[in-house]
Amino acid sequence: MSPWRRHCFRTTLCLGVTMVTFTSVILATPATPPTPAPKAATSIPNIERDRRDLISMLQKKIPTVAPDEWSFGSSAFTPGLAVVALGGNNATNVNDILAIGKKAWERKFRNGNSLASCFPNGGQRVAANYPQVDLKSGTLATLEDAINACLVLHQEDPFRLDDSLTMGAVSAYLRSLSAGQKQNIRIVNPATVQHYESGRRWYARRIGEADLACASCHILQAGQTRIEAGQTVGLSAAVGQPLAWPRIESGGQVRLLHQQFQRCMERIGAAPFELGSLEHKQIEYFLSAVSNGLTIRGPIAAPAPTPAPTTMPWSSAHP
Repeated sequence: MSPWRRHCFRTTLCLGVTMVTFTSVILATPATPPTPAPKAATSIPNIERDRRDLISMLQKKIPTVAPDEWSFGSSAFTPGLAVVALGGNNATNVNDILAIGKKAWERKFRNGNSLASCFPNGGQRVAANYPQVDLKSGTLATLEDAINACLVLHQEDPFRLDDSLTMGAVSAYLRSLSAGQKQNIRIVNPATVQHYESGRRWYARRIGEADLACASCHILQAGQTRIEAGQTVGLSAAVGQPLAWPRIESGGQVRLLHQQFQRCMERIGAAPFELGSLEHKQIEYFLSAVSNGLTIRGPIAAPAPTPAPTTMPWSSAHP
């Protein structure tokens, strides 16, 4: 087991013994697949209570960063890093990708329609409401699902989820149209509650050779730093975590949120779920719901971490 895994595992055990809040329940979750919650088991007010309790606990752990800043993800917690707003002078790769995405967004299909024609207001402000649950079928759909559904509806080929210059660029552009809006996920019926509860259980489930949950690092150790490739990188908080994606990396590579989920799973020695899997969608839905009311940042340039002090010990996990 690598040094950071050993450190995170030891710290998680210590914290798990003493915490009797939302996270102590999370770390007590057995390493078994989540099952759908009974329809009457969870009420809508309990979900809002989850959000408030989680924010309250995180505020005590990271009092120097305002909750609305948590939606910058790891950038908000990386020492010495000034977050670059969308369109900033050193976000050239972001602007290039958005230009590619805009062109694809407005491209006319063979039947004369376009991706823009599938969404209200040409896509303005729609990302704030995703992921969404279809109230009739109970199907959970991400923004990327909605993009591909539009393409299929108009007899166009769907985009691959791992293609930076199609799905990556279009998803980045569409999310940029909601930058500055407040996240607004509606938990309104048993189907939405079930997806939320399943996502929470996946977020709490210990997996991999390190026996860690997403919550082990992004709740218990949110705001701390770790060292990766000789750089100091901040550790994002669960609340706000999905609101600054996709990330656009050096060279213009676009990394979707679900690709980051896969990266995290690999880091703890777990076999990652497939891109577009229901498990990933449910995790995103849970994170999006507990991030309600925070500002959507839209795609940002992946942070260039600051050099780590030579005396800094190994820290815990992943951004």
